[in-house]
Amino acid sequence: MFKRTAPHFLLRLALAGALCAAAAPALAVLSFDMSVSTKFTVATHGDNPPPDDIKQYKVVLGERYVSVSAAGESMIYDFAQRRRYRVDLASASYVDYSLFDGIGFRKPELLHRAVLGENLRKAGVGPVFDPVFDEHNLSLTAAGRKLSESTEAGATVLAVDGNPLARIPAGGTSISASDAAQFERMMRYRFGGHALVLARLSGEKRVPAGFVMHHKQIGYSEARTYTISALVHSAPASYDLKPYTARTAQGNEIDQLLDKAQANAAPASAAVKQAFEAEIAQAFAEKRIFDALLGMAEWSFTSGVQVKPSAEQMALFRADPTIQAYRAIRYKTRAELETTVAQMQELRKSTTRKQHIVMLFEANMRAKLGDVRGALPLYASVLRVNPGLAGAYKDMGDALHLAYESPRAWRSWDAGRRMAPALDLFKAVNRHEQNLLREHPEYF
Repeated sequence: MFKRTAPHFLLRLALAGALCAAAAPALAVLSFDMSVSTKFTVATHGDNPPPDDIKQYKVVLGERYVSVSAAGESMIYDFAQRRRYRVDLASASYVDYSLFDGIGFRKPELLHRAVLGENLRKAGVGPVFDPVFDEHNLSLTAAGRKLSESTEAGATVLAVDGNPLARIPAGGTSISASDAAQFERMMRYRFGGHALVLARLSGEKRVPAGFVMHHKQIGYSEARTYTISALVHSAPASYDLKPYTARTAQGNEIDQLLDKAQANAAPASAAVKQAFEAEIAQAFAEKRIFDALLGMAEWSFTSGVQVKPSAEQMALFRADPTIQAYRAIRYKTRAELETTVAQMQELRKSTTRKQHIVMLFEANMRAKLGDVRGALPLYASVLRVNPGLAGAYKDMGDALHLAYESPRAWRSWDAGRRMAPALDLFKAVNRHEQNLLREHPEYF
């Protein structure tokens, strides 16, 4: 889907934020308490479902943000900045995520589930429930779906293609269209609900005192009863992150890298540029031509500025046996990719100081082969050597996206874009976000 930092970049070279980012001041909207009681029922071919539970939430619907708080945690969705913040109340810390990672995961996940379900149906392996329920869980809809309504004991029952998904009693509190849109976004992001059901609920311009959503998961079904109380027509004009600090590096190696990048990612300084230039000049002086080429590539991936070699340097590149061997590498077919992985490992021996750049190319070859598990440790090793290597964050984000790890993918892309916003590799990510904005404005 995305273009990665790849060895052919070297061929072309050889041949040619604020900690307290709150929404802008806005009008007060709504705040209320919400109780969500979930009853689980085992499916015919299912296993033991989770135990029934009741969870309490405090919801604030600002004009340009939404926050949903529960015991120990608050989630803030900032539609002005297109960010979301997961706040750990116990440690008074937060993690900054992109708002794009929600729909960025759900869209391919829905397609994945549709393909999987179709394959199971063809194989006669069950049980397989109607894909409408996947749409209901992910707050999306397939083309051609039809919403129908009926009345049951004074309540409106909403069904999509004949599948009852929601039961909404009469009554509640009248609200404005803009308030209703925020309520719809809150449900979509935090709890789910079919796109057609949420649009219908928003169209009523009211907050029901209570309603029920029916979901199906693999092995069991859920009936979620939402009860809303203490609703007031007021909300803080903006949220406040000042009482909290960005999370210190924790978790596995990838999360630690992303936490550190969140705190430190910035464009390369003049001193860093000078250090790269001196290192490249030294490599040429010591006849380490492959190192010089890799150093030029590394600076391009760090700064976003492509280095143009002189005619003399290009002549050295053409005459260098290691670069000639490198130029002979082919990786169009799967067999060639598998061979390239071994070739990259061998090429590491031909550089004295830039093994991590060759390692980056090997990681990309592994990712192309679908070996994300093998690629991620290599990306981590590369970034330990040069934490400012924006291109590596781009490529690692691609691999994480391939593995359906959208939150981490966007954290990686965002880190790289803060380091080198002009790097051409990020154009694909920017286009992807623009497509999501155009195709799913309801998420923003």
